[in-house]
Parts: sequence; C-alpha cells; structure tokens
Amino acid sequence: MTHHFSIGESLHIGWTKTKTHSRLLFQAVLTLFAVEIASAIVRRVLVHSLLGFAAEVVLFIISIYLGVGLTVIVLKIARGEHTSYSDLMPSTALVWRFFLAGLLTALLICIGLVLLIIPGIYLALRYGMVRFAVIDGASVTDSLRKSAELTQGVKWHLLWFILSIIAINIVGAILFLVPLLVTVPVTMIAYAHVYQKLQGRIRAE
Repeated sequence: MTHHFSIGESLHIGWTKTKTHSRLLFQAVLTLFAVEIASAIVRRVLVHSLLGFAAEVVLFIISIYLGVGLTVIVLKIARGEHTSYSDLMPSTALVWRFFLAGLLTALLICIGLVLLIIPGIYLALRYGMVRFAVIDGASVTDSLRKSAELTQGVKWHLLWFILSIIAINIVGAILFLVPLLVTVPVTMIAYAHVYQKLQGRIRAE
C-alpha cells in the first residue's frame, strides 16, 4: 500500500531543518513558553482578582497569535521558504480564521468522542491538516474540505505518525524544558512536511 509519506523521513526532515534553523525556532518556542509561564504565574499570584482576569485574557490572546505564528514559521521552513522572527505575529485576519477553524474542528471531534471514541479519532485524523490549509489561504469551511481531501486513504498511517510525535513530545515533557525546545519544532516541521507530501499527492492525481 502506498502511504505517500514516510514517518521516518518526515521526522528526519524535522530534525535536520530544526538544526538548520535552530536559533529562530528556539527563540519562537521560548517566546511561547514564556507566555505560558507568565499565564501560570498570573493564575497563581492574581487569582480571583479583576487584574488577574484581565491579564489572563491578554496572555491568552497573545498565546493564540504566537501559536499561529509558530505554525506559519514551521510551514515556511518545511517548504524551504524564507522566514523570520517577525512571522511569529501574523495578521489578525489569519489568526481569526485559524481560531475559528480550530474551534469548529474541536467541536466536531468532541461530538465524535461523545458518540463513541472511534468517530472522534476518525474526525481528528480527517481534519488534522486544517491549520495548514488555513495558513495557505483557505476559508474556515474550505480548510475542513481540503483537510478531508488530503487525508483520504491515509488515516491509519497518519494515526501511527501522530502517535509517534505524541510519544516524542511526551519524552520531551518528562525531561522538562530543554528537550521540548527540540521536540516541539522537530515534530511540527515533520507534520508540515507530511502536509506538503499529501498536497503533492493531490496535485499528481
């Protein structure tokens, strides 16, 4: 059976490109981690206060921007395109589409999980490429359609790939911060590479 992408190759490319762009990626991931740490401190120090609530809202919005920006950066790196730290703060229009698409995807997956575990997993795999499709300019609804098209026929292989990157990041989390600085960009670039390979399959058909 042709899977159109190799798990080992994708992880190897993620590792190679992370080494090549290590400075930018570490800066981006550290920035995201810093916001998460600041949010945790606010929740502990300013708990049950109006100032704490306001600070948490601001930090949550910033974390959304940074999350989208990091995805933009890794997709550009996977494609061999030029990228810089400034890409960490994308346009509000892109962030809004990204957020809505993610929210809709999460809602569909939750419905699937409520019905039965298997439908939830199926929908998570089916719409696993939504975020990249949005960055490529798709609307919220089109991103779901494109993701479904890209993942058609490769969901089992995608499941093994996703389990692999989850395991890698769990190891990074167990060993705490420094390994995560490596495992997060490696697995994100690997995921972006898989997206590129699946796009290539669609274009070739």
